[in-house]
Amino acid sequence: MNTIINGFVKGIKSIGEETVEKTVEHTGKIASGIITGADLVGGKPPMTEDDRQKALQEDEAAVARAMASQGRDVEKEIDRVRDEKTQKENDEEKFLENLKKQREAEERERMNMQVDEPGNSKREAVKYQFSPGKRKKQAPDPASMSATAEMTGGKID
Repeated sequence: MNTIINGFVKGIKSIGEETVEKTVEHTGKIASGIITGADLVGGKPPMTEDDRQKALQEDEAAVARAMASQGRDVEKEIDRVRDEKTQKENDEEKFLENLKKQREAEERERMNMQVDEPGNSKREAVKYQFSPGKRKKQAPDPASMSATAEMTGGKID
């Protein structure tokens, strides 16, 4: 049984050594893949205050251009709505003005027609009130109607 335990311990020891070797190997690969700040900048000297201000202004201008191209121009939209409202009001005023002129012209025309009519206007109005044609027959009296209220030319069946 001692040999089994010794074999087991040797196996665990060899697994541990192998794991440490692989870990060291992978850590070396990871370390070689890290990019440092110097690699990114390329060994350039630090910026002067003037260069930094210039770069800052360029960044602000770029952001402003991006915002202008993406956002809405609210001032233009307000002007457009204001112009549309003014145009609508002008159109409405013109329409009402034309309607008023048309009604005045119709009233003048009616007045001219009344002045031009000869004769008694009351008599003319009564003349056209009744239209000539077939007169309505009088309804028969209730005595001449049958019990079922059927009308048969004024005679009782």
